[in-house]
Amino acid sequence: MARLSLTQRSQLVMGAVAAVAISGAMAIPWFQIRDSSVAQQLQSMRDFSKVWGKNPDISIDQFRFVKGSDAKAAGGDQFLSSAFDEFAASPDIFDRYELQQSGDAFVSRYVRALRGNQAELVTTGQAISLEVPDAAWRKLPLTGVISMQRSADATARLIWQDQIYILIGGGLAWIGMIFAVRLFVVRGYLRAVRRLRDVANRVRAGDLSSRSQLRTGDELEELGTSFNSMVATLNGSQKQLQSMNESLDFKLVQLSEANVGLFESNRLKSEFLANVSHELRTPLNSVIGFAELLAELARKDSDADPKRIRYIEHILKSGRGLLEMINELLDMAKIEAGRMELSVSNSSIIDLLEGICAIMRPQADLKKITLEIHRPDGLPTVETDPGKLQQILYNFVSNAIKFSPEGSCVIVRADVWSVDGAPGLRLAVVDRGPGIPLDMQQTIFEKFRQVDASHTKSHGGTGLGLAICRELSAMLGAKLGIESNSKGSSFWVEMPLDFRAKKLPPLMVDRAG
Repeated sequence: MARLSLTQRSQLVMGAVAAVAISGAMAIPWFQIRDSSVAQQLQSMRDFSKVWGKNPDISIDQFRFVKGSDAKAAGGDQFLSSAFDEFAASPDIFDRYELQQSGDAFVSRYVRALRGNQAELVTTGQAISLEVPDAAWRKLPLTGVISMQRSADATARLIWQDQIYILIGGGLAWIGMIFAVRLFVVRGYLRAVRRLRDVANRVRAGDLSSRSQLRTGDELEELGTSFNSMVATLNGSQKQLQSMNESLDFKLVQLSEANVGLFESNRLKSEFLANVSHELRTPLNSVIGFAELLAELARKDSDADPKRIRYIEHILKSGRGLLEMINELLDMAKIEAGRMELSVSNSSIIDLLEGICAIMRPQADLKKITLEIHRPDGLPTVETDPGKLQQILYNFVSNAIKFSPEGSCVIVRADVWSVDGAPGLRLAVVDRGPGIPLDMQQTIFEKFRQVDASHTKSHGGTGLGLAICRELSAMLGAKLGIESNSKGSSFWVEMPLDFRAKKLPPLMVDRAG
């Protein structure tokens, strides 16, 4: 069923209200017409009975006298019998009238009570008074009744005609009210509402110059004025937003140009750093090589000065530390420049762990630190770049040895793990160092950030090792993290058995959501 419009609903409601109001107004004359006609007929019958009582010789149609015993026994005349019973039961009632219908004909019937000697006088043909009886008459015994019957077709027809006129008048009044409602509401208020709706539709379509022109002098005009104020405010806000958008677009262009410049500068810096690091590493390797040669000659010379051997060892230690820092700078420069390449293959984790421990055991022996490998039997192979994974574990083990106290133990653990619902491995390096504060556990993976960054720190380094590990783990599709407390730290890396290439983010990110 189609939804009714405001006009249709208004007409239906007003029509129903008008019908109820007119029906209520018509009910009063509808019933009063019949009551007044009955009262008129009753008075006419009383007048006839008075005339007959004074002149018994006058002939009146359907007028008869009935004694008390005959009226009581008139079983076939229900009206007469019930009237006699009513008169006998209540002396205050002296007559009764009823408009009866027999088929298509209407009959007026009237019954008058006779008390005392009135019945006897009627029998002898003498005149009697049938005026409204007094209190003394009501105390006399009931001796009979007189009955009068006349045709009432004219009265019934008059009642029917008056009711027809009432119906016609009510119908005309209802039509008039509906017409007035339509003229007043539909052409007045609803037309103003439609005009205001049209203005709202134009504003919704983007025409903010549209305004309401209602001049009704009532609440609708106030509504139109408020609507115009709202549209004016909306128009001002839209112009302000347009101005802000234009300014933001201009700033965005400036930021884009600056970003391009910064990207290019960063690329040039990374290339420069990579080239300089490479150029520095070449002569530094020569210095370390000749220093190793001098150290070997000094050890073979039995007459060599001990100071010379110690000086050469200082040169070697400093040179190797410098080479390590240059290698870290070179690796970071390659990663930032996007020139770090992967060589993915199936790798044995067991061989990788044993190789790391073999490389780092001499460094651990200098601090009397024990390296242990904890692993389950039957570790699967991993599809990854073994060199990059070895570099991550090398940084973990190197830091564990550096920060662990003498005589402690560093554990390299491998476990079968689930990575994002896929089978994988978890490699962890556990030390017994001083631990890392909670607020620094994510900071240490940033570039050039260390727990102890003061000039008097007890351990050296550039602060790039863990940052490089984070970048390499992302390239390998692995996850990297730390668990630490005051009793030590555990650095771990989780990787799936199947290699997952790093997903590059889109250049333009949709931020509408």
